[in-house]
Amino acid sequence: MIWKDEYALGIQEIDTQHESLIEFITEFEKAVEGRAHWNSVQPLIARARESVKSHFAVEESLMQIVDYPEFAAHRAEHRHIVEQFAVLEQRVLRQEMNGELLPSVHAWLFRHTIDSDQPFARYAIGNRGDPGRIDTE
Repeated sequence: MIWKDEYALGIQEIDTQHESLIEFITEFEKAVEGRAHWNSVQPLIARARESVKSHFAVEESLMQIVDYPEFAAHRAEHRHIVEQFAVLEQRVLRQEMNGELLPSVHAWLFRHTIDSDQPFARYAIGNRGDPGRIDTE
């Protein structure tokens, strides 16, 4: 998977994090396609899971700052994706790593970004001007 400008939300911190997540997917793809041993893939999955959790915490903080009306539903999606990463990690630990995992990871990120993050970004930008300048720390 390659970062494309069309994925950009216009919130720099979130876009940077999304780009990093796409880099993870690319690393994961290479590992699976190269039939890497599970013990080299598992740390990659664990790192990605923690990155996703951190990313979601930033998104959720921004949602609270702008009083996003779909916050609860969006947070529920985040929880589901984190659960899916845990399932993925377990599959890797059980050495059930195969090409069918790749479309799942692509779908989670792409579908979530397009269907959920873009509407949030439009709301945030429309209600707060430039959320790229919102302090996320």
